[in-house]
Amino acid sequence: MSTQQIGLTRIAANNSGTFVNQKASQFTSELDQLRGTLTLRNGELDQIRSTTAGNAGNYHGLVGSIKSRLQVGTTPGNPQVMNQWRSAQDQLDRIEDDISDMNQLTAQVAADSAMSAYLLDSVRAAFGLSGAVDDDHRQLRRLEDEVNQTTVTIQRLLGELNEDMGRQQEFVAKEREKLVELARDINVGQLYVAPQASMAGSPMIPTGTPADFSERRPLVVIRFDRQDVTYEPALYQAISRALDRRPDAVFDLVAVSPGSSKRNLSTSAAKRNAEKVLQSLSRMGLPSERVMLSAMSSASARSSEVHIYIR
Repeated sequence: MSTQQIGLTRIAANNSGTFVNQKASQFTSELDQLRGTLTLRNGELDQIRSTTAGNAGNYHGLVGSIKSRLQVGTTPGNPQVMNQWRSAQDQLDRIEDDISDMNQLTAQVAADSAMSAYLLDSVRAAFGLSGAVDDDHRQLRRLEDEVNQTTVTIQRLLGELNEDMGRQQEFVAKEREKLVELARDINVGQLYVAPQASMAGSPMIPTGTPADFSERRPLVVIRFDRQDVTYEPALYQAISRALDRRPDAVFDLVAVSPGSSKRNLSTSAAKRNAEKVLQSLSRMGLPSERVMLSAMSSASARSSEVHIYIR
């Protein structure tokens, strides 16, 4: 929810000369002062949000750079990578400072809320004062409406602050844990690959036929027509470009076996090759839950193949 500019109170002044009229003028001045303060509070929140977004962006950039180095492999405990890791820690520290600023701002807005409640009580109490004319009470009713609107604005601002603080605190806590894991990866010089990232541990959909994918163009086709096929560089580039375009993309990894009399052997080979490709994707940092596995046979295939599609 975005913050908003808060204008001054617009209540027609009816100078009846009564004591109640003087009190209404005093309340109007106090409300204008409160609204001016709230405008400043909104500006402070916008500034904190901007600073936090910048710190978070710097943090993600550093972590992304570290993971890129580890994906291709580097020396154990590489000091350059460790310096990046420390810089990432510093960025999280800065976000915690931003949270502290939000906490201070929340306390100030809570005081504004108390002022608004006091002002509303004062306006309502003024209806009981003697010596007022009808115009005085009309002015008080309009003023009461204005104070109520300001109270709603204050509560909305408090809600935004509490929501922002909760979200940022959760973010920092999770990223602290991830940095601990990343430090272990830096010590060995490569990203850790979970052992369950395999054909058995990944989502599997029923075996299909070429017709199931006939309307879809594969992002990658890997042909295992010889020993030691070098496919990872091209695979990494293709997946990286796809994720740049669609960061939340999910992929179909299809084990393709040639339609031959040795179908069982061909199917087993295709699935083994698909598992190798899945392990490569895991080393690249792609979560296994974003890869759906399937298998099919194809009369046009001359050897075991692995096709990758974007869902």
